[in-house]
Amino acid sequence: MVLEKVLHRFGDVLVAAGLVLCTLAVVIALSRPANAQQGKKEILREQVNPNAGSDDPWLGGNWQFGAFGTVDSNPYRGADSTDLGGLPILAYDAERMHIGIDGIDIKAWQNDFASVSVIGGFRDGPFESGDSNYLRGMKDTDMGYDVGIGFSTRLWRGELVGSYLTDVADTHNGHEVDVSYFVPLQLGDVNFEWGAGVTWQSENLVDYGTGVSRAEVRSDRAYYAPDATFLPHLDVTVAYPLTESLNIIGTGGFIYLSDEYTDSPIIDDDYVLSAGLGLVYTF
Repeated sequence: MVLEKVLHRFGDVLVAAGLVLCTLAVVIALSRPANAQQGKKEILREQVNPNAGSDDPWLGGNWQFGAFGTVDSNPYRGADSTDLGGLPILAYDAERMHIGIDGIDIKAWQNDFASVSVIGGFRDGPFESGDSNYLRGMKDTDMGYDVGIGFSTRLWRGELVGSYLTDVADTHNGHEVDVSYFVPLQLGDVNFEWGAGVTWQSENLVDYGTGVSRAEVRSDRAYYAPDATFLPHLDVTVAYPLTESLNIIGTGGFIYLSDEYTDSPIIDDDYVLSAGLGLVYTF
C-alpha cells in the first residue's frame, strides 16, 4: 500500500512538472507582480490549506489550482502610476512541503510551536527601460531566483516569521532578511491575518532596483550607488471559503521606501502600495 501510494504521488508530480514548465512561460511573459514578503506568502498558504495533523506530512497534501491578480503602485520616475499583473496558481501543498509557481517551502525541522524551512522563489525584475521615457537607456533588470532559510514560531497572540534569501541566478548578487509578525482575526467565515515587519536589503540588492551606473548617466540622470537599507512594511492577508475546496484569497501591503531608495534619480515616490485578489481550488 505504501509503495502504491508513493508511485501514485510520483506520477502526480511528473504531471505537475509538465504543467509547471508550460505555465512558467506564461508567468515570465505576462506577470509582473510585486515580490511579496516570504512571511506573507507562508501565512496565506496556511489560511488556504491548513494541513497540520495529516497522516503523512510529506505526501498527504493537496493540489492547488487557480489564478491571482495584482495591482501595485509604481515608484519609478515617469512610469505609469500603477502596474497590473496576473499569476496562475499551480502548487502541491502538504504540512511540510510546498512546491509551486509561487515558490518552494520545505520544512526541514518542525515541532508544535516552530519550524525551519528551505525556501526559494522567483524575484521579478523591478523595472524595464521601456517603462518610461526617463528610464530609456537604463539596463533592463532580469528576473532572478533566490533561495534561503525560513523560520516561524508562535509568539504571544500571533506568529513570528523570518527569512533569509540570497541570489543564486547571478542576477543581483544580493541578500535579503525579513522579520514579520502576524496576528489572526476571525470574522465569521472570513480569516484575516494582520502583520508588520521590516526587510533588510544588501547594497547589491538595493542597487538592482535603484542604481544608475556610469554608462547610464545622462544630463538629467546622475550616477547613483546606494548602500544597504531597511524597509518597514505593513501586510494583510484574507481568505474566505466559498466551498470546502474553493477559496477567495486577498492580500494588501504598504512598503515605506527609505532614503537609499528615494535618493535615487529614477525613484519618484517614497512608498509602494499593493493589493491582490485570487481564487484557489484545492483538491
